[in-house]
Amino acid sequence: ELARRIEPVLRGPVTRAKQYIEFFRQQLANDTRLFAFQVKAKVDADDRVRLDGYVEFPETRDALLGYLKTMSLSVDASNIRTLPSASLGAKRLGFVKVPHRFSTSEPGRGETVTECLYAEPVYLLDEVDSHLLVHSQDGYLGFLPSSDVQRVTASEFEDYLSGPRANVQSDCRTESGLSLQAGTQLTWIEETDQTIFVALLDGSHVSLPKSRCQKAADRSETIEQVLRNALALQGTRYQWGGKTSDGIDCSGLVQTAFQTVGVYLPRDSNQQFLMGRLTATRWHTAGLRRGDTM
Repeated sequence: ELARRIEPVLRGPVTRAKQYIEFFRQQLANDTRLFAFQVKAKVDADDRVRLDGYVEFPETRDALLGYLKTMSLSVDASNIRTLPSASLGAKRLGFVKVPHRFSTSEPGRGETVTECLYAEPVYLLDEVDSHLLVHSQDGYLGFLPSSDVQRVTASEFEDYLSGPRANVQSDCRTESGLSLQAGTQLTWIEETDQTIFVALLDGSHVSLPKSRCQKAADRSETIEQVLRNALALQGTRYQWGGKTSDGIDCSGLVQTAFQTVGVYLPRDSNQQFLMGRLTATRWHTAGLRRGDTM
């Protein structure tokens, strides 16, 4: 169907290979701010289209190959890599270890993508020219200097993120002079009337005044209430656009269940998908919790 939309007779000239790939990217590769997709085409003297680059999922590569072959093109996709790159080894996860750093669309250059804060978890995809291509906590793709990322194994990643968290609410400095920006989240250790003790990435514990840092709320019971409210609607008839027990659709169910606890989500699933933060990837699912969107 996709191939017929751009070439109704399904006979595509090799000279349009680049246009076909761009059309595929626009239609099926989703938002390239969130999904890795960089594929280039080169036509050999024998009219064979040779693809080079990377995608994040093997299904994307297979779909692209099938799409081009449907238009009767001879295609070699052996040089398309699926990320994360095997060269990253076991340490395919990490944390930003500087107070804050902008990620960019190209290694060390290009457009600014987003800003990452100290201890922000990042999911590594590739390393190019001493820069790491990562998913930041907001899901965006961008390059960070490799020297600014503390790479860790999956168990080390989970160890730091497990347990209670503490949110920095206004800029402050630790006793050692480390600058922490508002919005930074750290591992909570304990607290007194005026002070919160948190763990830094190097394992050291530091104290922060409660006037600038607060323990993050435990939302596990809130999520359980959301799920109870959703399950109470089991057996409700399907109604396109519905949001009540008289009739409900899939995204309406999610919206209503969260709304009962005061969390207001957008109406449609492709909008709901963009809410919140990245907690897991296909190659690291340990961060998934009940109530997360997949």
